[in-house]
Order: sequence, then structure tokens, then C-alpha cells
Amino acid sequence: MRNPMFPALVLASGVIAKATLGHNACVSQERHSHDLSYKNPQKWVNWHKFKANGVNLGGWFLQEHVIDQEWWDSVTPNATDEWTLCQQLGEQCGPVLEKRYASWITTVDVDKMASVNVNVLRIPVSYSVWIDVPGSQLYHGSQKDYLNAIAMYAIETYNMHIILSLHNLPGGTNNLEIGEAVGHNAWWGNQTNLDWSYKAVDTMLAWIQGTGHMSFFTISPINEPADEPTAFASAAGMTPSGIEWLQKYFNGCLERIAQVDKRIPMMIQDAFQGESFWSPRFAKAANIAFDTHIYFFANPNATFFNVPDGLCEQVPDAAGDGKFPVFIGEYSVQSRWNNTLAGRKTFFDTWQYVSMSHLQGNSFWSWKFTTCSEIDGEGTLKDYWSYEDMIDDGAITTETTDSYC
Repeated sequence: MRNPMFPALVLASGVIAKATLGHNACVSQERHSHDLSYKNPQKWVNWHKFKANGVNLGGWFLQEHVIDQEWWDSVTPNATDEWTLCQQLGEQCGPVLEKRYASWITTVDVDKMASVNVNVLRIPVSYSVWIDVPGSQLYHGSQKDYLNAIAMYAIETYNMHIILSLHNLPGGTNNLEIGEAVGHNAWWGNQTNLDWSYKAVDTMLAWIQGTGHMSFFTISPINEPADEPTAFASAAGMTPSGIEWLQKYFNGCLERIAQVDKRIPMMIQDAFQGESFWSPRFAKAANIAFDTHIYFFANPNATFFNVPDGLCEQVPDAAGDGKFPVFIGEYSVQSRWNNTLAGRKTFFDTWQYVSMSHLQGNSFWSWKFTTCSEIDGEGTLKDYWSYEDMIDDGAITTETTDSYC
């Protein structure tokens, strides 16, 4: 996830590069109901056919300031990221994070997700969940035990599908706290860091095998990479050499997955390039899906009134050339301007309809989000980024009744 307070324009693959309506333009008041169904898979997922009604479990195994600022302020108010958090806490880093792992996501949360037909959990995980890299300040402890408890409960109780998203990699992938640490971007072109990344993937695959539920998992081996981080969240964030390094990594991950079971899908976060960019680089038979991220909080033209129209008209283009399935792995319902609490259901329902009709569904960012920073319009950040709170407020329901298209 990107920090909503960053002044960057965060859009995926050039989709909705500009909003087409002015701030004060008149928009249709008509809303539409759609009969959308979300099947919970009971066998291997075919992403060409499967429709995901998902949510991200952000802030659990990889900490981000913007998700829970109050927690950061109470633990290490001067830490810029989880790396420096552990540096500052020293021997207390482990106990502090273990407490976080045990309490941030519980089975009660999973029950509440199931109450609105969530069928996919996208779980961001740090490489430190799987491996202990020499020199890394990231904590390597009992994360797998907490992950196992929630994943097995979600699978065995509700047949939910799990996307394990390896959000950071050794050395850093984008200069951001989500890539390893602020200012870290040494993963690129570094064979040692690549080898450690493969060890993380191998360990993750071994863990999946050990669950006895391999068919309930999809592996995503990197998140929002940018070897040119000054252009992060745009196609220019990747240089030609960076693309080739990513391709090498993706090929290696596919080989490792095939050695375990080729029916496990690999989901490729598209690095803001789009499916059509990557499509020629993979054989049609490859068991892959693409994950694209679309946010509107920093688009200077995006208002709460024109974004739904943009969703209807332009998001279907994210499907690319149609060779591989495309999934919206992250989005929220915050716009840059004129946010309204009453309009959240229209925004959410429109996303549901568009992503289910033209793509393979979505996963909202994020299940929990407690930060109450001010935004333009009504409410605070948490009102537009917390799936849990939006259920409580009636903005997320089991029925799609308020779609713009």
C-alpha cells in the first residue's frame, strides 16, 4: 500500500490517467443493483474463471506507519520504518511484534469478513517471516505460527483462498518502508539478494505444503517494485535493466513452484506496467495472474463525484490483451477531493461491479486501518481505508445495490 499522504499520483498501468469531469460537474444520480455471487473455491483455483471478493490484511506481518499511527507513536514514535523500529527497540523488538501478530488479526475478524462474503485474503508478508537474513534488522520469529492459525481457520471454516504476497525482499525493492526500509533499493542486480529471495520463496512453498491445503494458496513473489524509485507508481519506475531482473526472478519463482506443484498459481504484481506489457514475456499456458493497483487519493483531478464514472469507463482497460487474468490487488475508496461518507457505498459497489464484470475481482486495502488523519471532505482516513469500519457503517454489505454503472 502507498501512504495516502504522499504527494505522488498513484495509478496502475496508466489506467484512468486523468479524470474526465471537473470538480463541480453534474453527474448522474441513478444507481444500479447487480446480482454478484462470490463462490468459495473447494479445489485448485483457476484465475481465468475465479472471481475474488477479497480484502488485504495489511499491518500484520509488515508494519506501515499510515495504517496504525497511534500504535507507532506508542512504540517507537521516531522510527521511519520497521527496520529502524527494531533497531530502536533492540531486544524488545521481538516481544512488541509478537504481541502485534497475536492481536491485530484474529478469528473474530475472519468471521466478520465471511459475513459479507469475503472469499479471498491477500496477506502481505515480509521476507523475515520465512528467512533470517544476515545483517537484516527485520524480526524473524514466530510469524508462521500466527499465520498458520488464521489461514487454517479461514480455509477450514470458510473455504477462503489465500494470496501470500511477499511484500519486501532483501536489500529493498523501491526505497519505501514497504520494500524493506526507507532508502533501501539494493535488491536490483544483486545476486546474493536474489538468492535469499529464492530461499524465502522456497520456505514459503514448503510451509504451504505442510498445511495440507496447497490448493487454497496463490503466491505473489514481489509487490510494487521500482528500480527507479523517483518515478514510483508509474511505468517509468522500471528501467529496462530492472525489467530484465524482474523477469529473471519471475522465471526462477515459476520453476520453484513447478517443482512443488504447478497447479499453485503465481500472481505477478505488474510494477505499474499493465498486463499487456508483460503478456508477451510468458507462455499462454503459464499458471499466472496479474495484480494491478489503482488508487485515487493523489490524482489531482479525482473527486468523489467523478471517480465512479471513471471506474465504469476506464478500469475495464486494465484487462489488457486478455491473455492472462487480471485482479485488482489493492484499492481504497478515498478520492483526492470532496470525499463524502454517504458516497462510500456507491464507490465500493461500483468497484465490485466493474472488477467482477471485466476482471477477476479485487481485494480492498485494508481490513484494519485506524489512522484518523484529515482528508478533503467528510471524515478521516480510516473511514475510507478500513474495510471493518465500512461494514459497521453500512458502506459494505452483502448486496451490490448502489453501483454507478
